[in-house]
Formats: sequence, C-alpha cells, structure tokens
Amino acid sequence: MASPTERILNLAAYAHERGVPVSLEAITVDVPGYEVAGPLVAGTPEWETVRKRLQRDLADLRDHWGIELRFDPDADGYVLAPPFLDRAERTALIAAATIVGVEGIDSGRPGAIGSAVDDSEAQIVVRVHELVAVLRGAISTRSTVTFGYDGATRRVQPWAIGTWRNRWYLAANDCALDELRRFRLDRIAPGAPTIAVDTTDTYSVPSDFDVDAAFDLDPNSWGHDPVLHARVLVERDHVGSFVTEMGGAVTSHDDDGSVVELDVREYQSFRTRLLSFGGHARVESPPELVELVASHLRALAAAR
Repeated sequence: MASPTERILNLAAYAHERGVPVSLEAITVDVPGYEVAGPLVAGTPEWETVRKRLQRDLADLRDHWGIELRFDPDADGYVLAPPFLDRAERTALIAAATIVGVEGIDSGRPGAIGSAVDDSEAQIVVRVHELVAVLRGAISTRSTVTFGYDGATRRVQPWAIGTWRNRWYLAANDCALDELRRFRLDRIAPGAPTIAVDTTDTYSVPSDFDVDAAFDLDPNSWGHDPVLHARVLVERDHVGSFVTEMGGAVTSHDDDGSVVELDVREYQSFRTRLLSFGGHARVESPPELVELVASHLRALAAAR
C-alpha cells in the first residue's frame, strides 16, 4: 500500500502524465490510495470520504511540495498549474520524505513542515521534524515510547505519523487511558532529551485503525450538529484558501467569485472560520447558517 507521501506525489505525477483535466472518479480508478469498491456515486458517504482525502492531499501538494493541482470548473476536472517537475525531480521529492534536517536552512516554526529554494541553484529543500525518524523507527519495530507532554510523562504505543495544517502529529494509543490520542511533535518534551524507546514492550496496531481519519482534525468532520448543506459565495482570489480551510467543492463561478458547497456538521466552528475570511466569503444558504452568522455579527456590534 502506498504511503500518504507516495499517494500524494503519485497523484501529481498522474495528473501531469495525463496532461488533461482528471475527474475524481478517474483518480479513484488510476491512483493507488484512492480506491473505492465499485463505481463512485456523487453524494454518498464513500464519495464524501474520498473527496475529503483528495482536498487534504491537494493542500499538502501546494503547501508542502509547491505543486498546485486545482479544480477547473469549466473542464469539470483537476489540472496542474505550471510549472511542474520532471520524473527525476519527482523521484527526488519522494525520497525527500526521509530527510530529518537540512543544514543552513532557517528552522522556522518548530515542528512545521517547511521548504526553501536556493535562488542560485533552484533547489527544493524539505524540512522534517527531528523526532520523525525516531518515531518512524519505533513504529516499524512496534516499540512503546515514553516522553514528556503537557507537563506529564506519557507512555504510548505509536501507530502512525502524519500532518495536519502544516504540523507533525503522532497518533498513538495512550497506555494509561487505553485510547487513541494525537500528540503534536513540537510539544513533545520541549527542551528535554529525546524520547525513550522501549523495544522490549511491543504491541499490535488494530486492524480497523484508519490513518487518514486519525489525522483529520477538522471539527467539521467529527461535529455532531444536524448536517446542513451550505452554499458560500467566495471572492475569486480566496477560493483556494477557503476550500483548503473549509473543504467543499466549487459548483459555479462568475465575475463576482465562486460558489462553494459543503456539508456543515459543527455550526460554531463553521461560523468562526467563515468570519476569518472577513468580507471575502459570504454564506448564502441555508437560512439557519445565514442567521447564525448574522446574529453573531449583530451581537458583536451591540457590544461595542
């Protein structure tokens, strides 16, 4: 099975080699990691799961690898924005997933995935948190690890490493609680020696563990409010960042912007994130969400 990094870069390579807009249905057939059982039917839970996975991968391609694969409403498919990389460069990028540090590059925010470009040689550099290599080794040998986190000592069984919003996370079974927890790598033992790996205390990863779901920290994915289907008008220059932040799909566009449709399962989170776009995104329906946003703005105005 392809790793998440290989899946994402294989997606970009597939779009490049096709040279034409590719549909979500074609991606599920031709790109390892997106397979579905039988034909993909729009609007079904399976379709929504694959669509969300693709949206996360498109954000990773753009933010972490500098490759933009975007939806073209006119062509009803996903196309690569030029320039792209040749086959040798793609291979080098896949191998770059194992890099744990790069000398001479500003470390930036601890724990973040980063890149830099050397103007003289146009080299792409990938930076990975220093604990990734240690935790990958523990996962491969199924070894329990111990580290400091939020002022307490945690003993966990690491199941997978992944990213969300440009941050590294560890998905692990907390031995004290016997439940899946997620730990941000930049918060593990800050200022202390590296984590301890116990190769004598091994474990098994549950067969039903879903690595993609483990790193889906979007509150709209796990919210429990009754599902509402929202239509949001987004100004053209903000469509990409809006879809990355909120999910959804572009269903139409004109000179004023694009209409993005999405299912909302956590109303307050939707309101907060929508308002973070200022006047560049406006919910048009349903009335319940329009009123949710309007009443909040009225309350803010009355409090001044």
